[in-house]
Amino acid sequence: MPDRNTLRDNLRRLLRFSLLSEEPAPATAPATESEVLFELTGENPENLLFGRYDTAQVREIARKAGLCRGLERLGYPDPILSLCCGDPSEQRICFYAGETTRERLLVEIRLHLTNFHPRRSIGPFTEETSFRMLVLLWLVLSNPDKEFPVDRPRLPGQQHPGLGLLDEVFFLLRTLARDLAVDGMLDVPEHFHTALFYSRIFRFLDPVAEGRFQAIARDLSGAPLALVSDAIRKGCLVDLSTGLPLPWQPSEQVMTERGPLGRFLRSQDYQDARDQARTSLRVVVNWDLYREKIAAREK
Repeated sequence: MPDRNTLRDNLRRLLRFSLLSEEPAPATAPATESEVLFELTGENPENLLFGRYDTAQVREIARKAGLCRGLERLGYPDPILSLCCGDPSEQRICFYAGETTRERLLVEIRLHLTNFHPRRSIGPFTEETSFRMLVLLWLVLSNPDKEFPVDRPRLPGQQHPGLGLLDEVFFLLRTLARDLAVDGMLDVPEHFHTALFYSRIFRFLDPVAEGRFQAIARDLSGAPLALVSDAIRKGCLVDLSTGLPLPWQPSEQVMTERGPLGRFLRSQDYQDARDQARTSLRVVVNWDLYREKIAAREK
């Protein structure tokens, strides 16, 4: 049985009531019958994105975001758009080059709408605080017809070189977040390089995590990103003040422009805690250990 907060948040969204704050909620279209069905039961017989958007509507959003134009510039003027939205916990948008196979995948975006509660108290928020968030579960931007250049080797998790269209995808996601009247977007980056790419518009909810991330980015900015990210993944990052390994700890990055989340990320308390964490941390990569781990893997 959904708790009272979950029901309240869902009803607030479905009926488009404004939040009880001085900031008005963005104007959005009324919920459709299929959207209400998706929200309340998870059923989605028409395979609509969040029970709301069909392929034509998603393609139009992608066009306005510049994603279609970017794909055309790269030699893919008429990509196949496929929606896979039967599972409410994983709504999938895919663009393919010519045929709908993993080998011809250009773009894959996996999303989830959920009520997010911080795992512990952060700033003014407690474990009881609830935010309606658009969660970015997975993102692939892949050029299946290119090889990795010598000066830009494969990043951890990559199968093909990227497309250089991350800003266009962010525009698409922000459009969805605004239309869906959520409190913000959220992701949990598995790798350092993912957090670095997403930091164009995302910030770690925990200001200490944001400061530590900025310190790592600052101290390792002169090294190749692929090597840095792989070394961090393999446990080769070292805290200079202690000489101990500093493991990568995935945590929530958020993007929002309104409401309590936006105010907190812009607040002096957030900035002070972030700056303190950044200035107090110095890191290096133990390259000798990294070489040992690479050699052991190749045996």
